[in-house]
Amino acid sequence: MSFALQATGSARPHPSWGIEHHGLDALDCGAKAFLVIDADLQIRFGNSAGVALAREGLGSAKRFVSTDRNFAARLQTWLRRCCKGTTGDAARLPLAMMDGRQVAVDAVHLGGLGLDLFVLTVDDPYRAIARNLSEIGRAFCLTAAEARMLALVVEGLDTILAAKRMGIATTTARTHLQRIFSKTGTARQSQLVSFVATYVPYGA
Repeated sequence: MSFALQATGSARPHPSWGIEHHGLDALDCGAKAFLVIDADLQIRFGNSAGVALAREGLGSAKRFVSTDRNFAARLQTWLRRCCKGTTGDAARLPLAMMDGRQVAVDAVHLGGLGLDLFVLTVDDPYRAIARNLSEIGRAFCLTAAEARMLALVVEGLDTILAAKRMGIATTTARTHLQRIFSKTGTARQSQLVSFVATYVPYGA
């Protein structure tokens, strides 16, 4: 799959929109890749999460192009039908990323605004876990070593393999894990992984 964005860094509108960019950075707060394309797959807008996705080596053209042929065909068909008014204004399309992970693209047609533009939001479970790890690290005051240990546990490593990866003694890794259990109110690695996967920040 390849993404190309008009902007780098913070969210910025495409120049052809002729609108100011006040408040658009707020769109980045969910950390989901957010893109707006036209019927020809030209990228008209991208938030910083979309830019980050592009930096993973997904391409640098000015079009939203995918190497997942099934996804590409379904998206093109849906775009054509939207422009003709013969299908619904929303679709959820599965997408296989180049690294093999599966994501979902939620597409919404903005035709009701008099524009044939389409909002694409990438629902990426991998990125959601990464966001949760970061949020938990801050919310529960994990040390850098504890945060690293938590990430390795979520990756599926036991304390022996995690210790090797971190270059520390197994007893030290166990100590980090016990402190993580204590801070998060969990008792087992499986419970900890579930806690991370379903974590919702306070006040969200």
